[in-house]
Amino acid sequence: MNLTCCPLYTIKCDSNKFQLRRSQKNTLKLIKNYLDNKNQHSNKKCNSSRDRESIISNLSNDYILNRINQRKNTVAERIIDLFINFNDFNDLESKKPEEILKIKKLKAKHVRLFKKLLVLKKNDKIKNKEDILRSLKRNPLDSNQDTIENYLTPSNSFQNKLETRLVRSFPPSKEFTESITEEHKVYTKYQTIIHKDKPSECSLAQFKRFLCDSPLLPNSYKGPLNSLDLKRLSKDKNFREDIVGDINSIGYGSFHQQYILNGKIIAVGVLDILNKCVSSVYFFYDPDYQFLNLGTYSALKEIAFVRQISKLDTNIQWYYLGFYVHTCKKMRYKGFYYPSYLLCPEVYTWHPIEECSRLLNANKYSRFAPREKADQTITEDQNQIDNVDNVKIKFDIHGELKFVKFREFCSFLNDEYIPEFKHLVLNYCKLFGKSVSDRIVISF
Repeated sequence: MNLTCCPLYTIKCDSNKFQLRRSQKNTLKLIKNYLDNKNQHSNKKCNSSRDRESIISNLSNDYILNRINQRKNTVAERIIDLFINFNDFNDLESKKPEEILKIKKLKAKHVRLFKKLLVLKKNDKIKNKEDILRSLKRNPLDSNQDTIENYLTPSNSFQNKLETRLVRSFPPSKEFTESITEEHKVYTKYQTIIHKDKPSECSLAQFKRFLCDSPLLPNSYKGPLNSLDLKRLSKDKNFREDIVGDINSIGYGSFHQQYILNGKIIAVGVLDILNKCVSSVYFFYDPDYQFLNLGTYSALKEIAFVRQISKLDTNIQWYYLGFYVHTCKKMRYKGFYYPSYLLCPEVYTWHPIEECSRLLNANKYSRFAPREKADQTITEDQNQIDNVDNVKIKFDIHGELKFVKFREFCSFLNDEYIPEFKHLVLNYCKLFGKSVSDRIVISF
């Protein structure tokens, strides 16, 4: 990783502690207003994909870092801290809030908060943060009041209907088979317009190979999702079937989450549901609906999806967004979902992205775990892996599945093939590192 121009770091978000940001709320409001027909799309107002890419690619490192750190109402926090720590009451009354806080212009809600706390302070009713929060009808610091679920509350009054449907993509379910042609049309349109692919590169066979075929099977994992009480779920008021899609389709394995607007598929999210996380594999949409910020909307919808199925399997709480590429500014949006963590490429520990971003601004490759004393440091020298005898191998022989170590696996091979297989396994181990190689199983 330290040699490549664009190091890839695994990124995950804690769905149960997720906090919405202002821009994300705006996207959810945009969708809601569109469904209610309150704002009509205008081609003139919609930025082209090229315009958006230009804007994103010109964002500075400082701006990106500020966006990553933007996880709470900092102005409200400053106002509350001011009234807790400020002793000169005359100054609070004589000066404007903007002057005291040294902010050019305050929003009306922050001015109202300032004035209310000023009255309470004058009447000696607040002495600490707890007093302030108790006196307010709405806690401005409470992120739980702005959950994704609140913004995704369905309304029967909407003129347009947007729903999600979860279908198993491998092995293909009946619902998936019936809709694959429509999905493929959206995929081809997306790839050719957004990514400038040639139509010949977007064949149905390529689509199936890229986003449908999967090594995951329904029985890949054993857990609560394999034995759901669907009758109980249908009566559970805390379970949002409108977010999950179809509870009959829930399970472990590979799925497509279809976004259906007025009966037409306009976007598809490709998901893997594992026993501890949901992994976002790919997302594509109809470019005609680019003005709806469907990329952001789908990520928020998928986080809400993870939050729902975590009620069924409490081991599932993580939402994986693939790889975070700090050197590619167009990929840094993945760091805007708080709280997110990056995996240290050397010791495989997770670290808050806020800390990692500062290191990556200085160097494109960085170890995130702190360096310890020399005798305690965990290192991964991939070049020192030279013995693969104990690497676990899984293979099928005459219909019988076997799990053996590599040295035993060689007894099933012709002597002429052993060097080739040893070279292949050795390259795998060098890629993963020694500690991972001790745990993985390579399948042939």
